[in-house]
Amino acid sequence: MSFSDLSDRLDEAVMEHLADTQSGTYTPATGDPVTLPVIVERDVERTVGGYQGTVVERRTELSVLLADLPDAKRGETITVGSDTWVLETPLANDGRWITWKVKPERP
Repeated sequence: MSFSDLSDRLDEAVMEHLADTQSGTYTPATGDPVTLPVIVERDVERTVGGYQGTVVERRTELSVLLADLPDAKRGETITVGSDTWVLETPLANDGRWITWKVKPERP
């Protein structure tokens, strides 16, 4: 079994055990909505360095397999249950997973 095969199995196991119980629906600016497994982390605290000091930011992050969401753009949305999240900033992309900073959609 190759390393790539092992990585694929690991990704499947992570999504099976850590993904939210409901799938998310990605709605691109153009094209059809797509249903995909997502991991939503609320109240994530990150340290943001600045010139005069450091600030702790509390935010929501959404992680998904990059293969499921390769061309997402800022402003597009993912709905999980009754919550709709607007993609704000890609925070991490290791070639397999992508994590976005998201904010709730305002009516």
